Amino acid sequence: MNWRALMIFCMAGSSTALGQLNDVEDVLNDLVVVSQQFVTPAADASVYQSTASWYSNASTLDLFEVDASIHFNVLPIGGARKEFNVQNSDFNNLTIRGANQAMVPTALGGDTDVFYDFTIDGESYEMKAFEGVKESVILHPYLQASVGLWKETEVTLRYSPRVKLDQSNYTILGGALKHSISQYFRNSKSAPIEVAALVSYATFDLNLGFEDFELQATDSNTPPLAVLNGLTVVAQSWLFQGIVSRRFNSLELQAALGYTNSQVDYLIQGEEGPFLDLFNQALVVLEETRSGIKGDVGVNYYFGNSYLSSNISVGAFLNTSIAYHYIF
Repeated sequence: MNWRALMIFCMAGSSTALGQLNDVEDVLNDLVVVSQQFVTPAADASVYQSTASWYSNASTLDLFEVDASIHFNVLPIGGARKEFNVQNSDFNNLTIRGANQAMVPTALGGDTDVFYDFTIDGESYEMKAFEGVKESVILHPYLQASVGLWKETEVTLRYSPRVKLDQSNYTILGGALKHSISQYFRNSKSAPIEVAALVSYATFDLNLGFEDFELQATDSNTPPLAVLNGLTVVAQSWLFQGIVSRRFNSLELQAALGYTNSQVDYLIQGEEGPFLDLFNQALVVLEETRSGIKGDVGVNYYFGNSYLSSNISVGAFLNTSIAYHYIF
């Protein structure tokens, strides 16, 4: 059942159902417009977090050799990613209280005092604009382990504990395969420049929690139309990457160019009710496949059976990763 059919079904018992139908449909469409701009920066950031640092170089481990590592990702959030502009002309039913336009937070932004007003069947309602996680930098620690396989191939697994941001949290799980390209054109195991190809898959769960947002009638004691208190973003991302590296004694330089392809889904959380169900049905239009290009550069420093790796990913975001590796 699509969201419009569900709306008609839920309102079928009302004598004013037809009048309410257009109003509710307009409100839902307006909320989808707001939600898309609110969540897009967080969805983009999730892709960068989930596709960062799947490699430290283009070399591959020996058969059954293990590289265990602990990583720390740092993702600065620029001001342009923290807020967006809304105008009354963007909406069919919603209006910005006391203004024709306003700057409101994205999911990566902070607080706001902006309210939206709207009407359903002649009754006035209000809703405060969504608020973000109030962070300037997102820190993301995770564990990773790689194992050498046959044919100069290695498999990598990643586990991220649930990271808390204000009332929000997120986690990443995934795996990758890296295969040496150098083996097909070099004469020995050691080559000045190593070249490899990598493919990774990761899932990213982002749960954005916020104070209860009530879609409340402004001039009556009727119960809220809906109470919203969270937004879940689930991203499934693929990364296809070419890697080059060269080692100079204890130092190693590495770089990569990658293509990302991600499926992003959304779900509004709140008190159960017909309007919440309708809202989530309407959000289906935001479920989309995102793609992009990202570049990586980094340097490694080796000592004994260990090494330190650093990596910067450049694209829609600037993501930095530092890791400690132990090989055994």
